[in-house]
Amino acid sequence: MKFFKIIYLITLIYVVSCNNKNFTAANGDKHEVSSLVGKNVFEIVNDYSKTNSETLKGTNNQNWIVYFPDIDITVISNKSTNIVTNAFKGKGIN
Repeated sequence: MKFFKIIYLITLIYVVSCNNKNFTAANGDKHEVSSLVGKNVFEIVNDYSKTNSETLKGTNNQNWIVYFPDIDITVISNKSTNIVTNAFKGKGIN
């Protein structure tokens, strides 16, 4: 019985950790957070999010840190290229 509890706990932890790698776009489609890396930040606005984004603290002359509240994603993009270099689930940098 104890063995099954351990297996159940491990499975639950695995499922919860996998959910943090996905998000639901404004149109209802599911995507991996990592799929945003390499995209133009303005593509995210057009293709995934439908609300106003929020510029976050830490933005500087090189990087723009922006949060999309409707999809609960924060991205970091290069200001000179507008290319997303990193993406996170939730608000802020992990």
